[in-house]
Formats: sequence, structure tokens, C-alpha cells
Amino acid sequence: MDVSVTDSYGNNINSVIITTRELSDSSRIKEFFELENGKGKIKLADTYQNIVIKFKSYGYFDTSKIIQTIETDTIYSLQVILEEKPPVKLDDIIVVAKKKPFRIVKDTVSFNVSEYLDGSEQKVQDVIKKLPGVEVNEQSGEIKYKGKSIETVTLDGDNLFGFNYTLGTKNINLDIVDQVEAIDNYAENPLLKGIEQGGKVSLNLKLKKGKLDVSGNLDISTGWFDNDELALNLGSNILGITKTYKSFATLSYNNVGVNQTPFDYFGFSFNVEQQKEQNYFAEKIIPETRFSNLLEDRRANINNQFFGNYNAIFKISPKLNVKTNLYYLQDRITTNQLFQNDFQINNDIFTTTDNTFITKKPQQYRGDLEIKYNTSKTSLLEYNLRLRQENIETPTTIIQNQTNEFNTFLNTEDFYFKQDLLWTKKLSDKKALQLSLFHSFNDLPQTFSITPSLFDEDALMDTQESEFKRTFLEGKATYLGSGKRDKYTFTLGSNFNYSPFLSRLFNSEENISENNFDYTQSNIFNTGVYNFNRGKWQISPSYSVRVLNQNLEQNIINEELNQDDFIFEPALNLKYKLNSVSFLSGNLGYNQNTNAEQFFFLNQVLINNRTSISNLPRLELQNSQRYSLLYFNNDLYNQFQLNTNVSYQKSTGNFFTNQSITETTTQIEYFFLPQDNSNWNMNMQISKYIPFTESTLKLTSNYSLSNFRNIVNNSDLRQNQNQFLSNSFFWKTAFEMPVNFENTFTYQYSESKSENQSAFINKSWQNTFKVIFKPSKKWFFIISSDYYLPNTEQSDEQFFFLDATIRHRPKSKKWGASFTMRNITNENNFEQVQTSDISTTIFRSNLLPRYFLLNLTWNF
Repeated sequence: MDVSVTDSYGNNINSVIITTRELSDSSRIKEFFELENGKGKIKLADTYQNIVIKFKSYGYFDTSKIIQTIETDTIYSLQVILEEKPPVKLDDIIVVAKKKPFRIVKDTVSFNVSEYLDGSEQKVQDVIKKLPGVEVNEQSGEIKYKGKSIETVTLDGDNLFGFNYTLGTKNINLDIVDQVEAIDNYAENPLLKGIEQGGKVSLNLKLKKGKLDVSGNLDISTGWFDNDELALNLGSNILGITKTYKSFATLSYNNVGVNQTPFDYFGFSFNVEQQKEQNYFAEKIIPETRFSNLLEDRRANINNQFFGNYNAIFKISPKLNVKTNLYYLQDRITTNQLFQNDFQINNDIFTTTDNTFITKKPQQYRGDLEIKYNTSKTSLLEYNLRLRQENIETPTTIIQNQTNEFNTFLNTEDFYFKQDLLWTKKLSDKKALQLSLFHSFNDLPQTFSITPSLFDEDALMDTQESEFKRTFLEGKATYLGSGKRDKYTFTLGSNFNYSPFLSRLFNSEENISENNFDYTQSNIFNTGVYNFNRGKWQISPSYSVRVLNQNLEQNIINEELNQDDFIFEPALNLKYKLNSVSFLSGNLGYNQNTNAEQFFFLNQVLINNRTSISNLPRLELQNSQRYSLLYFNNDLYNQFQLNTNVSYQKSTGNFFTNQSITETTTQIEYFFLPQDNSNWNMNMQISKYIPFTESTLKLTSNYSLSNFRNIVNNSDLRQNQNQFLSNSFFWKTAFEMPVNFENTFTYQYSESKSENQSAFINKSWQNTFKVIFKPSKKWFFIISSDYYLPNTEQSDEQFFFLDATIRHRPKSKKWGASFTMRNITNENNFEQVQTSDISTTIFRSNLLPRYFLLNLTWNF
């Protein structure tokens, strides 16, 4: 039987089902056939009198044919036309699935920002510190991912901020950010991708679609302190994006203790950029008074800060990019601090007090320029330039031992100039060469005056002048290569450091002390690292070979010290990949370091109303050994993280202190001895999301043990030991209901002990509890309480703070409003007790007054 099945247009129909039944018993199917292309032959297996043949195909009406009185050995031909069914209109079906919190593609983990918000976040930094595997240092702003410090935070792939990425994380609003991408094996230079040593990490802020041209926000917060003074927190950010231009600018002013800048003038913490460049800085011999404080900076930073910053990348052509960064900062930080020291030295017991009223007025101007020019498809020329001028004025009034009053004024000027030229040539897919020239200059003059004179009753004041300069030059060539499994880097170069120092202590009656020295240091060096990858093992031996020359000329006494050294510094890094989410690594190394220039002046330098310092200069090297072991587990799918690290460092050859302390003066002399100092550090962090309780638990523990030596009031060289322990427990709920909770409990213990002396012990704890209430998408309430017990051994002082915030966000998200009350119940002064190897210090500091702020935010 020949069969042809077509549609109404004559086209063959695919996949036609044919069934046969007897006409007398049409309910039972006798035979079954399938035509794939609408044509074919079918042969009946049995003999029938008459049959019903049914044709069926998806999307068409069924059709039947009846053949009666079938004759054997007869070939029948059937041509069948199937009529199409009209389309059926169905109601819309919407499938709703919860957006995944993250996505992993090769070396990049993309975190969906919306999945990590509870409503309290405003800036990018607020959500970054909640991402699994990410840690944020609240003081310096440094971000670590998987235990490693990140290189930068890019904006849609562009490195707009460099190492000062806190400009973006502290100021960019969350509304424009869709994802935060954590990138392993980051390489800013595209020519070195896959060639240079891996291990660098970075974060990328992926903006929401449609955030082009110009967008930004304006925040206006105003209210009052409880002393009826005006409280202000004003800020504005503008982001501009086109195909050839990307920029971010911020302008802010506040007097409520907020630091919107990358620079920490209150807490004295170095940011990431400063940490990387501190070897090029001149030494600051006369320090500003430190604002010691156990509390968060926001509770004690009585400021008056204005900050402006502009960052831009100009893509002038496919080969040429220019980046600029401009900064201006002005602040006025005030504090009143009381130090009471109870000394126990060689069976002598006495007390000193200093009640200080400090005003610190920093001002900074800075400009950065970066030019990148692709001289060819395989070569890149980069030039970096930085100019910075920083001025800090610090007038202080001190009441010493409750009787003597001193007025001091410290003026510090800091000029820094840096330029760097780098040429990269990609020799092949696996090899590259880099040539670089680096130059920096730092001039750091300081003037410190004190009234009345400490040295002569007839003199009106004493004046201490100090000026350190540092010039650094370096040229080097670096060869990079990679094989199928291995990578290597070798560098050959030389550098030169010139650091002269001048100081003069005098009054109207006499010259008291002078210093004048020239220090030069030159190095010819070769370094290398080879990275072996064998299965789960990564073995990275490295070395540094240096020919070092040091020369120190004491111009006042015409004395010269000169030393030449051949230095070999080996190191080894081992890493074993346990599985896709965890690894074990170990490090060991040996270093020989030169001593800081601050130990090279001979005669007395006055640094505050009590203290003067001097040195017995030496050029011997400090030898140090270091060992560490790290286990890291970051299981995103199971929301589990475990990070534990143990490290040990021993240094031989150090400058030790010989202190002579009385009720009114402290004289410190630094001297070099080939003796040992050692330090143990152990830390652990474990975090887990518990589905049963819908909460996240995190435990952080840090322990350090250090051993050092000193001399106090003509004692023998004493062995001292310091121990420090900090435990923190964090708990946060994620209930699918309007109310959630967050609690952090921190306990700290420290012990200082000298041989043949009783130990000094500090114990303190702090608890922070938050209630987060979000009745709708438009409203958000948060109440936070902080409870401090600063030292359970020495004092029963207790402090309690209560903050509250109410925020309203309309559906349009163009504007919002909030009301904040901070330090609803607080004390005017915060007191804590600290101990060292020779004294117990009672420290009291005034706090930022409680304030009330009404905030309006407009996004454009």
C-alpha cells in the first residue's frame, strides 16, 4: 500500500502516525505504522475483509480512510490531506526563580549585590564586607579576598582608582552597582596575561545597564549636636561614562566623625598605597600626638573635614590612554586626652599625668598622572607621575603633673614627588621583557616649639627643628616567561638612596643640640622566582642576591662609617590544592635588612614636652627568619569558610631602647645589639550559614606572643614578653520576615611581663547588638547598641551607646530620606586602662557629642 500524506499546501508532513482497525471492531488497533517524511509503503501483516485506516500528526486534525472488500495481491494507493489546526492562544505563564547570589566562571566569582543587602547599606564598602571570602579593614580600608590583599577595585574593568580604591568603595552609591566580581590571577597589563606569576586578586564593580553618560547622587544631612551646635554631613558624587571617557568625582564636608578619604589623620593607619610606598618616604622624627582610642573612630573623631577628589580616564585613541587623579583635603581634628602613668621600675614607684588639649589641622594637595601608550601590538609604554604637598599644624596645650602648663606647636611640611617609566615588550606568547626607571624625592621639614622652656628658666621657649630628605633612584630589567605548567621571573637592577638629616634644638639663650649626617645606600641586585606546577602541588622557590654599600657621615664630629655586604636571601613557598575550594600553603624565608635612618643621628632631639631621643648609630644588618602555615577553605556553595594561619618570625640584630624615666622627663637612647627578638602570630576565622536557623555564624580569633629586650633606668638588659588575644563572635539572621538581628561579641586579653617583675594584665569586652526592621521595601529601621567594659582588672568603668536610623526609600529610587540619632546615651569621656612592661596607663578621651541628623538623598 503506497501512502502519501500532505498538508493543504501540498507539503509532505513529517512524523505521521498510521493505525488500522477492522470496521466491525473499531475500538481495537490491529496494526501500527509511522511515516517520517509523509511518504512510504505499508504492508498489512494479516488479511482483513475491510479496514479503517487513521492518520494522525501533531498540529493537524485526524483523518480516516475506509477500505472495503480488500483484495489480496492488490496494491492500493492512498493520498491523504491533513487540515491544520488553528493556533490556540494560552494565558501568559511566568516562571519566577530566585536569583542566584553568585556565579563562578573560571577565575571570576560574580556576586549579585541585591542578594547580600539587608537595607542598611548605602555605599559599596557596606556590601563588600558582607561578601563571603572578603575582609575589609575598617581603619585603613584595605580589602582582602581569600586572605590576599587585592590590587585594586576597577569600575567596569577600568582601573580608575589604583591602590587608593577606597575612594570608590567609600563613596560610590550601591544603586548603580549590579555585581561585584572577585577576580583571581588578575593582570592589569594585558601583555602579561598568562605570563606573569599568578596570585594577584582584584574586585570589579559591574554597573547596572543603562548607567551611561552622567549619573550621581547628592546627600544633604543636617541636624544638631546636644550642645546645640550645627551637625552637617554633606556629600555629592558624579559618575561620567562614555566610549572614550570615564570619570568619578566626589565632594564632601562633615563634622560628625566620618572619614570619606583614603587618608587616616585620626587613627594614623597607612592605607594600601602608603604601605607599598613607605620605603620611599623620609622619616618623620617628631610625631603628632596619637589619638589613642579603643572605640570606633566614628565615636571619638571630632572633625571638621572637607574633601574633594576627581578621577578620570581619557581614551584618546586605541593606543593612548591618560588617567588623572586630583585630591584636596582639609580637616580640623580636636581632642582632649588625659594620660596617667603609674610606673614600677626597679622597685621605684611614681605617677605622671599629662592632660592634653590637641588640635590637628592637616591640609593636602595632590595630583597624579598616568599615561599608557601602545607603541605596537606587542609593546606598552607607561609613565606615572605624582606630586603631593601636605601641611599639618598641631597646636597643643598640656598640663603636666597637674601643675606645669606647656603650649606646643608642631608644624610639619611634607613634599613628595614620584615618577616611574615602564616599558613592556611581549617577545612571544610565553615570554616578555620589562624595563623600568623609578625616581622619588621626599622633603620633610618639621618645627616644634614649646613654651615655657624645658632647659632654661630665662628662655621664653625651646625650638626643635628637624629635616629629613630622601632621594631614591632605581633602574631594572625583568624577564618573564611561562611554559605549559611553569612560570618564572628574573630581575637585574640597581638602586641608590640618599638621605641627609639636619636638626637643631635651641632657645634664645643657647644651642642645646645639633645633628647633621648624610646617609647613602646603593644596591646591585638580582632576584628570581620559579613557579613549578605539578598536579595539586605548586612549588615556588625564590632568591635575592645583593651587593650592598652603606656610608654614614656624621658631619658635626667628622666621623664616617662605611660597610659593604654581600647578601643572599632565599625563600620557598609551597601550596597544595586539597580540592576545588581549599588549599594548604607554607612559606619560609631568610632576610637581611638595613636599619632605618631614624637610628642614625647622634644627639638629642626633642619630640614632645617630656621626651627626647638619641642614638648610637651602627650599620650592621638585621637578620630575620620567617615561617608560616596557612589553611584556607572557601566553599561558596555550602556557605562555609575556614581560614587559619600560624606564623613565626625571629630577628637577630636590633636597635634596643635604654630609657631613663623621671616624673617630668623621658630620655630614650637607641643602641644596636646582636640579640634576638621573636614573634608568634596565630589567627583563625570560621564562618557558616545554618539553614535550620536561617542565620550566619562567624568566629574570629587572633593571638600573638612577642619577646623583646630593653633597658630601663640603668637596669640590666631585660627580657620582656607581650601576649595579646582577641576573640570575636558574630551572629546574623536572614529570616524571610520584616525583623532580623545581628550581634557581635568581642573579648580581648593582653599581658605584659618583664623578668623578675609581676605581670600587667588587661581584659576587656564589647558587645554590639542590632535590630533591623524592614516592614516594606520603602521603609527601613535599625537600632544599634554598643556596650563596652574597657578593663575588667583595673577599672569597673562601663559605657553604653545607642544609635537609631529610620530610612524611607520611594519606589522610584530617585530620592530617599533618613533620620539618624547617634550616641543617644553616652558619656562625655571614655576611659580605658592599658599596661606595658613598666607601667599602667589610665587613658581618658572626650567623645564626639550625641547628634541628630535628617538626611535627604537625590539620585540623578
